[in-house]
Amino acid sequence: MCLLQFEQVDKTLGRRAVLRQLNLEIHEAELLVIMGASGAGKSTVLRLAAGLEPADAGRILMDGNCLDSPRDGVFVAPRHRHMGMVFQDFALWPHMSCLQNVAAAVHDGGREAALELLRRLHIEELACRRPGEISGGQQQRVALARALAAQPRLLLLDEPFSSLDMDTTEILRLEMLRVVREQGMTTLLVSHDPSDAWRMADRIAVLGNGRLLQCETPTALYAQPKSARIARLTGAEGGLESRVEVQNGVTGVRIAEHFVPATAMAVSAGDKCHLYARPEGLHVNGSGGVPCELRHCAFESGIYRAYWSLPDQLHWLCTLEERPPQAHGGMHIDPQHVFLYPLEEEAI
Repeated sequence: MCLLQFEQVDKTLGRRAVLRQLNLEIHEAELLVIMGASGAGKSTVLRLAAGLEPADAGRILMDGNCLDSPRDGVFVAPRHRHMGMVFQDFALWPHMSCLQNVAAAVHDGGREAALELLRRLHIEELACRRPGEISGGQQQRVALARALAAQPRLLLLDEPFSSLDMDTTEILRLEMLRVVREQGMTTLLVSHDPSDAWRMADRIAVLGNGRLLQCETPTALYAQPKSARIARLTGAEGGLESRVEVQNGVTGVRIAEHFVPATAMAVSAGDKCHLYARPEGLHVNGSGGVPCELRHCAFESGIYRAYWSLPDQLHWLCTLEERPPQAHGGMHIDPQHVFLYPLEEEAI
């Protein structure tokens, strides 16, 4: 069931079109993660949903009821939208204790209900302390407790882990996921970190230049990334230039006289293309395969991340090796992890 819906929504800030004809649905009780580069329009989606900004065109609906429609003269104020929001800077009241911050958002139950939320997030010992006296990770928990205190229909999270260290982020991801799952709460999370999407999302929406590029489950997005930008989100690297060929009914490209099968995305035989490949689909040994030369190697968490140049190519491909690789070898390629995109797509 659809809880929140964007229909052909436009938003311009200054002279820049931040969102263009955005169509997006958030389903009841799902956790949707919005990904995209800086300036893609991610945070603007949250602000429009919350009513902190009005749309310029299109409609925003919740439970089928219109929240925002410039054409119809409809705009529902933020306080009537039944949403909770956690900002990047947490936006806690510095003069109040943590308990008071949470209790201020509780509809019924006051202090006891606020204490229960602090207990659920394992921070009841912070009840009497002020935000300036606790760590960033603790402030994040308090901000989440305050957002949950209002029992919102929709929880909006804007880069919730961006200012936290890696260990704290890992813990908070799990805690936040546990809480929203227990409450069956619909959640819209904006992030630039792919780990948030892969570890938390029911679906991932990718924005680019204000447009929705793709919205899928993590497994579907991984299997069929529709653009080079999304392929990079799934771990693909490269940008090698080539031309699409079809050999015995199989689509691929030719590199150094070797035919490399690949998944063609919006390209066909004869088109110039960019090739992107994920490291897990590549392996180098001493015989056969596409000839390659080692350019750089780094030890990383038990494996060796090796970067290879291929004949007549400016960009490198990466492999994950169990042992330090030799300086030269032959690259073997699994076509399930190789994708071809139009040459005009960004190749960085």
